[in-house]
Amino acid sequence: AYVIAVHVPIFGMSLLPVFVADWPLVLLPLQVAFLELIIDPTCSIVFEAEETDPRIMEDPPRGLGQPMFGGRVLAISALQGISSLLAVVAVYAWVVSSGRPDEVVRSVTFVTLVVGNLALILVNRSWRLSIAETFRQRRNPAVMWVLCAASALLVLLLSVPWLRAAFNLGPIGLTDWLVAGVAGIAGVLW
Repeated sequence: AYVIAVHVPIFGMSLLPVFVADWPLVLLPLQVAFLELIIDPTCSIVFEAEETDPRIMEDPPRGLGQPMFGGRVLAISALQGISSLLAVVAVYAWVVSSGRPDEVVRSVTFVTLVVGNLALILVNRSWRLSIAETFRQRRNPAVMWVLCAASALLVLLLSVPWLRAAFNLGPIGLTDWLVAGVAGIAGVLW
C-alpha cells in the first residue's frame, strides 16, 4: 500500500510541469534519487521489521482466488497518494504564484514531498491503530532511524550551500518549512 501511495505524488509532480509550461520542474534526477533513498529502506527495513498486528487472527483468511491487494487496499492506497499529491500541488502553486525563483519553488515543493513520504510511512504502519497508538504498542527502531535520517539529510541538503546547489535547490525560510511540513502531513492525516 505504501509503495503505491508514495509513487502517486512523485509521478504527478513529474508530469504536472510538463503540462503547465510556465511552471518549473520539481523533480530532477537527484531529487528522485533522494526520494528513493527513503522509499527503498522503508520497504526493505521498516515494513519488514514491523510487528504483526496482534488482532490478525481475528480476520477471516483470504480465499485462494482472492488477490493479495484487494479493491479496498488499492482504493485506500490510491486515495492516500492522490491526497498527498493534492497537498504537494497546493504548495507548489502557492510558491509559484509568489513569483520566487525556480530553485526556491523546487525546494519548498521537495520538502513537502519528503514530509508527505514520511507521513505515509507512519499512516501505513497500521490501518487499525492511530499513529500514536502504533508508536506506543509496537517497537520498531527502524522507523525512527528512517525518519531521523531522512529529516536530517533533508535539513542538511537545504542548509549546506554546495549541496543545495548540486540538487538545484534554493534557500527557504521558516514559513516555507512550516507550510511544507504542515501540508505534507495534512495530505495523509485523514
